[in-house]
Amino acid sequence: MKRLFILFTLLSLLLSACSAAGGSLSASGAQAWLDQPVNGTILPLGAFPLKAHARHVDGSGITRIEFLVNGVSVGAVDTDAAAPLAYAELNWNASAPGEYNLSARAYDKSGGFADSAPARVCVSQEAKEPVLSPNGGCTLPEAPVAPAEATAPMVDEAKATESAALTATALAPTFTPLPPGITPPPTFTPAPPTTTPTRIPPTFTAAPPTFTPVPPTFTPVADTTPPVVYIISVTPSTLYYGQGCSAQSGILTVEAFVQDGQSSIGEVYLIYGFTGAGAGGIFTQMTPIGGGYYRAVVDIGAQAYNFYQGGSGSIGIAVSGNDTAGNSGGADAAPVPLYFCPG
Repeated sequence: MKRLFILFTLLSLLLSACSAAGGSLSASGAQAWLDQPVNGTILPLGAFPLKAHARHVDGSGITRIEFLVNGVSVGAVDTDAAAPLAYAELNWNASAPGEYNLSARAYDKSGGFADSAPARVCVSQEAKEPVLSPNGGCTLPEAPVAPAEATAPMVDEAKATESAALTATALAPTFTPLPPGITPPPTFTPAPPTTTPTRIPPTFTAAPPTFTPVPPTFTPVADTTPPVVYIISVTPSTLYYGQGCSAQSGILTVEAFVQDGQSSIGEVYLIYGFTGAGAGGIFTQMTPIGGGYYRAVVDIGAQAYNFYQGGSGSIGIAVSGNDTAGNSGGADAAPVPLYFCPG
């Protein structure tokens, strides 16, 4: 069941990215997107995983995804032509420094193909891990430089002592005694005037402050966190199909909660499958019902006979949500038993 859910989640991630820019539509209806690396990435020397996905306007038909470096193929991955979305991943050994153009090419059953938008990357010996270039070239982001420590000036203690002594001598009071027989003049202390001065209030004209607003600088941070997905309820706990059952007993209702801390939520899908019937997952877009909650209602009873032919089985359930930044998250629930009611 876990392997089935992983397949469902990957298909949902690729479906959410199909509305983004980067996939050109070929005459045969194929489209391709290069998911990793993004344009302007600086890579270290060594192996790096290339990732891409593709789709066809007919709903299926992609047979192979090929990766190109400077227009030369470095490998291809065969895909399931019956799947609505195709996904491929291939390790590329970036062994030489320099700038490269990377792209993905998707082939369909008729032999037609479509190329993704190219991503220009730089391989650098100085890079320790993949980073985005600040100018789109091979220049790594600069590390902050620590400020230098201030050095206290040297003081000559001998000169400082001499200067202090000269200052004390210059400021010392001088006194010359009067000759004998000379009477010192009387001292006179003037009395302050008895009139009361008129206080004149100071004049003050306040000047309006000048202010030049400085626009704030803001560098947006890329959102790489997937949405949080919880399956709230799955009803009923057992499903039935066949002429001996009521039509309502085959209706599956799933409710989920999907939330993202940075970006808004794009699309949310219910992915269900008839376990053991040899079929892939079936995607159904869930309807928002407010407050981050979503609901999907599926008539399992109307589809079950095509898969089980009167036998019993179970329905695998998963929910996948994606945000507007292209990140996807998912959750799965326990399978729901399905029984046949003969007429």
